[in-house]
Amino acid sequence: MEKDKKFIEQILSIRDYWLKVGKDPKEVVDGFIHSLLVMFDGDAGANDFHPIQLIDTVETEIINDQYPLHEIFHMLNK
Repeated sequence: MEKDKKFIEQILSIRDYWLKVGKDPKEVVDGFIHSLLVMFDGDAGANDFHPIQLIDTVETEIINDQYPLHEIFHMLNK
């Protein structure tokens, strides 16, 4: 339960940050998504999380093994 609580607190902290600095709704949402994906990728220096591997259960292969999730987000969100 303690790890779950820490995880949710980190997400709420990211949300609060982007609500303070975001100038418009798209910037807030895009910033939140980017920060969340960086956390999942394990690239955020301020957290204790490790990279999360997305698994395609049908093909049983790792989906995000070539690019970090936050980079894929920016490729698709042009």
